[in-house]
Amino acid sequence: MLNLFRSDPLAQAHNAILSDDRDKLIKQLKRIKPSDIDKPASSTAPSLVETCILQQQPKHLSLVLDYGASASGHNAHAQPFGLLSLQQEQSLPLLTALLAAGNSEDKNQLMTACFEYCPTNQLMLHIALLTQYGAEISDSIVIKALELGEQALIHFLINSGATLPTQYDESNVSEDILTYAKKCVDDLKIRQMFL
Repeated sequence: MLNLFRSDPLAQAHNAILSDDRDKLIKQLKRIKPSDIDKPASSTAPSLVETCILQQQPKHLSLVLDYGASASGHNAHAQPFGLLSLQQEQSLPLLTALLAAGNSEDKNQLMTACFEYCPTNQLMLHIALLTQYGAEISDSIVIKALELGEQALIHFLINSGATLPTQYDESNVSEDILTYAKKCVDDLKIRQMFL
């Protein structure tokens, strides 16, 4: 049985990811049948894509995706790969690799999930990435930013074309933040008049 595990390219690729061995991973990826690339590495191990995400290996993830793995799969708990990547410390490069490989998850839902999983100082980067892949900045995203009170994020959203929502729970937004957001809208209007 041990010999079978050693000769199985899927299991060997899994081990290469765990040991951060790029050369071994490339060698094993070349041996994996295209029909097997998305299968779990063993009865107790996840797929190669999930392994890369959980091990926070964005470069290995790009390699696995380049060899034909699906960017739109999910783990054994039916959690989509994009959402799983947002829960990792290396969420931005992991999500970038998935999106570049054609991840088909709802980009607007991923943007909303960013507020739950991503560090505040990286929200703007995640939102910018998702808008490049078709996500739209909705009122609910602007409301979340207002409630969070991050001025740089609010400035970015408004300058990216978002409008201030007309209805929201004012008790969750500080007066200073609301004043700042309105100033951003006014500043944008003035700049647009001179273009």
